[in-house]
Amino acid sequence: MRLSLLGVSAALAVGVALSACNSSPGSSAVSSAGTASAGAQVTFMHNGHRFLIRPAAGVKILASPACGSKWSFCFYVYKGDSGPYVTTSDDTTPLYNVASIVKVKNNKVDKKFKTYFLPDPGDPTSQYIKYKGKAPKSAGTVKFTDIYCIGYTASDCANGSGSILYLGIALAPQT
Repeated sequence: MRLSLLGVSAALAVGVALSACNSSPGSSAVSSAGTASAGAQVTFMHNGHRFLIRPAAGVKILASPACGSKWSFCFYVYKGDSGPYVTTSDDTTPLYNVASIVKVKNNKVDKKFKTYFLPDPGDPTSQYIKYKGKAPKSAGTVKFTDIYCIGYTASDCANGSGSILYLGIALAPQT
């Protein structure tokens, strides 16, 4: 089930306020460079379930320190390539996911991005991201945050009981 952009924004605003309580990134592991196959992933426990969130196969991730400590991991998005970019699983039950991509400088939703999940709900499920703006001439820095909410019901992210992750997005140059 997909939520409207307004619903997503409202759900994520609630989620952002509650994220410190809902996610426990103490067991996260982030790769330092390369593609998703290099091992970037985040694992954490929530309500007795173990979540595994990682870049999809072949996704290019940003090396430390370019990613910084603000995000669980960072990756490049390519104009016109919808992905998948991120994969989520808990190995027990289908997950409902909601995401919003905001600008780092002002935390406002960037309308040049469209994001959706397939299957939704699903386990595993993948996040697809389509960027419709102008691609940079050279590899960019992290200028966007993918605010990613995971829940067990369609309403978990709207009512604040979902788990929130912050993923950094940089734009890849047009090839």
